[in-house]
Amino acid sequence: MDISGAVALVTGGSGGLGSRICSFLANEGVMVAIGYHRGEERANAVKEDIEVSSGSAITAQLDQMDPASIDKAVSHVVAEMGSLDILVNNAAIAMGGHSIELGDLDAFTPEIWDEMMAVNLRGPYLVARAAAKHLRASNWGRVVNIGSTLGHGDWYQDRQFAPSKAAIIPLTRFLAASLAPDVTVNCVAPGLMVGTELGSGGAQELFDGWRNRSALNCFTSVDDVAGQVVYLCKASSITGQSIGVDGGVHFH
Repeated sequence: MDISGAVALVTGGSGGLGSRICSFLANEGVMVAIGYHRGEERANAVKEDIEVSSGSAITAQLDQMDPASIDKAVSHVVAEMGSLDILVNNAAIAMGGHSIELGDLDAFTPEIWDEMMAVNLRGPYLVARAAAKHLRASNWGRVVNIGSTLGHGDWYQDRQFAPSKAAIIPLTRFLAASLAPDVTVNCVAPGLMVGTELGSGGAQELFDGWRNRSALNCFTSVDDVAGQVVYLCKASSITGQSIGVDGGVHFH
């Protein structure tokens, strides 16, 4: 399916993975809205890179914890670009600036738990809800959620962000059922992506353990994840699915 001329909103579009997703979509001729929360300078840099390559892009500030901010951002995208055909729910936090030892439930307070769930799970739901009428109006709307391979297996489950990121998989199924047949909703579930927020800050033994467990003896390629997002935007008969991209850490 040719998606050139479509309009996409990528939340967290200024980050390591988000910026690659924006670039990959722009290379397909998609007009891209680069969603950001606090990274305005990085978002503008992504916009400039796309425009240098003759692509079309704008930036859109939104706070995933604030429904009014989300509504404003979606309205801004539609007003500036004329429609909204693709939503990529990529924005997430790993630790939210907190330093917590694994297994320390006393330090992992209810407030931190609520913040993780608000950004990583409630946020994608709210953005999809705000975008739904526009995605339906396009007659071929696409939602691609960025989840985590943590939802596919039993290893690495002790990360504080595991419950909120793994829950994106059942959220995807819920949204797919709710928005069918007008909109397809799928999930890309990456493994450890070195150089991104969710893939940084760990000890060397963590990185070594992940790579050694991988059947392909590698980390997850950011470009493989971005490419899978593009594929799901082009596909017309796939919905409710979660595709793991983790180098073979989990088979499912």
